[in-house]
Amino acid sequence: MTHRDHKKSTPISVHPELRRNLLTNPTHESLSTIIEYQLFDQPYPPLVDDILCLLPYWEQQACEGNVVLAALIQYLTQRSPHFIKNEPMIQANLLRIRILASTPGIFSFPPYEIQEHLVQFLQTADVLADLPTLEVVSFSSAEITPLASDLTRFRLTPHSRRYIQNLFHAERREAVLSVLAHIAKLYPIISTCRKAYALMLSLDNPDIWGKHPFCLRLIANRFWDYQLDECK
Repeated sequence: MTHRDHKKSTPISVHPELRRNLLTNPTHESLSTIIEYQLFDQPYPPLVDDILCLLPYWEQQACEGNVVLAALIQYLTQRSPHFIKNEPMIQANLLRIRILASTPGIFSFPPYEIQEHLVQFLQTADVLADLPTLEVVSFSSAEITPLASDLTRFRLTPHSRRYIQNLFHAERREAVLSVLAHIAKLYPIISTCRKAYALMLSLDNPDIWGKHPFCLRLIANRFWDYQLDECK
């Protein structure tokens, strides 16, 4: 390895304050600097502290359409996979923020309004599962069939709930969140936009998808769709 190659592969020491400044309001220029300095390869100070402080700022910027933020988070997850894996709460927040930032458009309402009154905006939010837009999130007949008996009786056993939880694997969760982000930013009815964002916030914990009213309604809708198809 030449001296030049070694220099390129060695992270450049960065003052903690400069790191925070570079991360706070991502631009194309600051992202280039972050990559050049290999910022996420530096173990100290702990990255988790900065990320926790930055999450509210990033959330706001994602809602305002900062697409560079999505690229920054993608780069972060690639360079620090172990950090992300060991911080499930941060991982869930970063996923939502990345999806929001990469979705075209901006919010037509202040996000803090939903954050501060989440329970209120979640009331009847499960009806968004009925929107045709959500039909892009597909479940095969083979996946739904084991639930037929319980769904027909409108009563889910603990086993069925665990089964539903497994149906919402990582790729499907991201697909659902992506559709909700699209609705939150672009749907013509603002009350629906608010509910979509509220749902995104309420789905932070991957372990609750199997019992979330919105997710259960999504599954039930697909089941009855298949039932109607069989009757045709």
